[in-house]
Amino acid sequence: MKSLWKFYSNFWVRNVVVIILLISVFTFAVSVDKRDRSLMEIWEEVLPSIFIVYGCILISNIVLIKRYLITKRYNIFLPLMLCYWSAAIIGTAFLNMQNGDFDSWLIEIVNIVFLAFLGTGTYFIHLWLFNDITVREKRLISTVAELDFLKMQLNPHFLLNAMNNLYGEALTNPSETPERILQLSLLLRYQLEATKKEFVALYQEIEFINEYFNYYKFRTNDLLVDIKFEGEIDKHKLPPLLYFSLVENAIKFSLQTDAPYIKLRGKIQGNHLYFELENSCLSDEMIQKGTGLGLLNLERRLEVSQLKYKFKKSKSKNYYKTTLELWELPTNV
Repeated sequence: MKSLWKFYSNFWVRNVVVIILLISVFTFAVSVDKRDRSLMEIWEEVLPSIFIVYGCILISNIVLIKRYLITKRYNIFLPLMLCYWSAAIIGTAFLNMQNGDFDSWLIEIVNIVFLAFLGTGTYFIHLWLFNDITVREKRLISTVAELDFLKMQLNPHFLLNAMNNLYGEALTNPSETPERILQLSLLLRYQLEATKKEFVALYQEIEFINEYFNYYKFRTNDLLVDIKFEGEIDKHKLPPLLYFSLVENAIKFSLQTDAPYIKLRGKIQGNHLYFELENSCLSDEMIQKGTGLGLLNLERRLEVSQLKYKFKKSKSKNYYKTTLELWELPTNV
């Protein structure tokens, strides 16, 4: 089912399949009516009309319907729609005149209007199916992600490690223990609240990442963290805790090295958000490998988020780097 949905979601694959089906149907219909004609002769008659009409419907749906009708810009849509289909009718009629297939202007108008309504109706059915399935899948993924985060928050190992760290801090530096407890409570509270939302502000995610790094930095003075963000971070939104798996892995694997470091770079350029995370790590022979579920969950969330993205991973002997580029992000009003 997932592979079928992925197949259907691809714009080019979907339209190529529809065109092939249309060519097959019209070829069969013409061959039954005119049995004495060869396949090439039939295609010479059928293909130009199919491609012209289909192209007109495709442009109408993508440019006029999607850009103006769905966005309720009726004052622009109505005159453009009238001019566009009038030109399509005239152009198709003159083409049929040259081919000797012209019957009358009334028939040409009825044919084009019928095909326009058929194509537009099919497009609205496609939008309804696409949006319905996407919303259902997003809700499912959001529910699974929320459960995963809740499990992580209540995970005995996570809380046990936190309590052990706080206990050691209370013995060696009791004056800073209240601050550590406050840091832990803020981390847990943000995770609990953020997973209830579809999108959160980017600056909130950055604040959470900083707090998460600060919480772990008190465990060792050797961990070096270098964070820089450029651009209008208060303008964009993104799915909650999207970077958490990457940050968590960076901390886990960098702390296994003698000289742990983490370098995070974020940049907003136009409508693109670039996120690059580099951390020290051991060689493949010495590294303590994880389950990889965090990265799988991240990639799955990206697939259903309806955001455009590029995700890359690279590893050398001494460092591991992940790069995530997002665009078409929602913005704060």
